[in-house]
Amino acid sequence: MCPAGSAALAFSVATVADKELSAVYRTNPKLNTIEELLMRIRTAVFFIVIIPTLAFMPFIAKAESVPLDQIAHVHGLAVAPSALPRLYLATHSGLFAATPDGLATRVSNLNADFMSFAAVPENPKKYYASGHPPKGGNLGVMMSDDGGAAWRRISDGINGPVDFHALTVSPKDPNILYGVYQGVQMSRDGGVNWERTGDAPEKLFSLAASPGNTDTLYAATMKGLLKSTDRGSTWQVAYPGQRPATMVRVTSAGHVYAFIYGTGLITSLEPELKWETAATEFRDRFLIDLAVHPDDPKLLYALADTSAVMTSKDGGKTWYSFEGSAKATSEKLRAGARIYAESCQQCHGVGGIGERPKDMYAKDEFGFVAPPLNNDAHGWHHSDSQLVETILNGSPRNERMIAWKDLLSPQDAENVVVYIKSLWNFRSLACQGARHMACMR
Repeated sequence: MCPAGSAALAFSVATVADKELSAVYRTNPKLNTIEELLMRIRTAVFFIVIIPTLAFMPFIAKAESVPLDQIAHVHGLAVAPSALPRLYLATHSGLFAATPDGLATRVSNLNADFMSFAAVPENPKKYYASGHPPKGGNLGVMMSDDGGAAWRRISDGINGPVDFHALTVSPKDPNILYGVYQGVQMSRDGGVNWERTGDAPEKLFSLAASPGNTDTLYAATMKGLLKSTDRGSTWQVAYPGQRPATMVRVTSAGHVYAFIYGTGLITSLEPELKWETAATEFRDRFLIDLAVHPDDPKLLYALADTSAVMTSKDGGKTWYSFEGSAKATSEKLRAGARIYAESCQQCHGVGGIGERPKDMYAKDEFGFVAPPLNNDAHGWHHSDSQLVETILNGSPRNERMIAWKDLLSPQDAENVVVYIKSLWNFRSLACQGARHMACMR
């Protein structure tokens, strides 16, 4: 944004050049082998960023809120019981509730690493989890029946205490659970008693139970998407090819979602499994979990490998960051586009290409020139609140970037941010804010 006769909106960021990455794993220079992709999936939520993250903040007390982009270690998500948009995030430091305003609030004082997390269909207050306590060891099978506030161990599992890294509840019979620890384990009584039903596929990332048959399971693995019709005793290919499948989820209505690296998000209805590709423009990013709103099958929430929470209102065809999603209406987008054209475009260019697209780090006598606000750099390095703050209060990096608080309202600034984010692809949205430095490695 710049007033008449001035030039630059320069955000306070490190001037690190972005590196474009290939979308297909076999040609990605950073992922030369399948084993490298496996390591990235396993460590997808261990990103170290410049500011402190929840992975290193175990002291946060219940009810305290932190910026959502500072949570750097998330394993799973579920739609929380609430009249407002709210998601539960199973993290390295316990369970948090996230809201579209960009904040996450601790739900429980149980400061445990939830390696797996499963909601119970038709019971919005009941959840299962497994993982590690703060001082090491394994949690066994944990259960909460009050919306995640209080947890208790209900079983050690077989050869336990178990550490299920994949856990699922049958939509057909909520008393039936499956977990993966030294093979596939099954419970028929709500997680109290367990039996071993088969060998787990090698390098398994995600497990999902079918609503049509309690014996049917899907597994997302390094060698593709697999299906079992005998409780994990044997496995067959569910999607052609052997590209890595990073997650799989099945709704109570029998809608199967899976993410195939290098292909994108695929969907099908059971039992025929006639696959369709819902979206492909994920670039080098991928999904590791997904949840569907119980009252709107088109409203999806997903967890990216960066730990960013994403949302789709059209069944997965297009995606937006969960932060700011409540404000991203067509009306606000039009308003933001108008303000941008009137007040910002003179410096930042049409479509946010920047003042000097071929030299985005150039300086004039006042400091850095107006940076790109599209995918090229800078804009997506900041959270929504940081962008609004810069618009309203200016930037010290160039005195020509004035404070607009006397000319624009906070709502105007928020509308401009809605427009700016409409210029970003999935990768930029998934790497927004504190996560951007890890995405640029």
